[in-house]
Amino acid sequence: QVTTPAERCGPTCLQTKECTHYTWTTFNSGTCWMKKGNVSKADAFTTNDVNMICGVRDNIQQGITNSIVVWNGQNWARSCDFNGNNLSQVRTPAERCGPTCLQMKQCTHYTWTTFNSGTCLMKKGDVSKADAFATNDPDMICGIRTSA
Repeated sequence: QVTTPAERCGPTCLQTKECTHYTWTTFNSGTCWMKKGNVSKADAFTTNDVNMICGVRDNIQQGITNSIVVWNGQNWARSCDFNGNNLSQVRTPAERCGPTCLQMKQCTHYTWTTFNSGTCLMKKGDVSKADAFATNDPDMICGIRTSA
């Protein structure tokens, strides 16, 4: 990280060989957090901090970004997530995440990740498939509960 005005964070990332994306915050009167990893704009998420800025280096990873969620007529998809609204989490295999959500009355949608050998994040909120965003993690799964 470097102390810099917000408008210098993107250019600083571009000048730093391994920087693939960045976040600027007001920490220490302005800090640019340069990051490295396989991400796309779809991996960004909203925060309550109106001063925070994030960005991705353009064209650095063309061809490996995943920008749409493919549902294939199902209520679940791969390489996707939903922002926030976490209700609870439980360690479980991927194939048990949807059924676990169905068993919890308040659960309306879910995300499964490989974290901790398999974690199902049960979520609550008024969402649809359109609210899911694509990630570059082929093992990540997201799904919605449909009304019977």
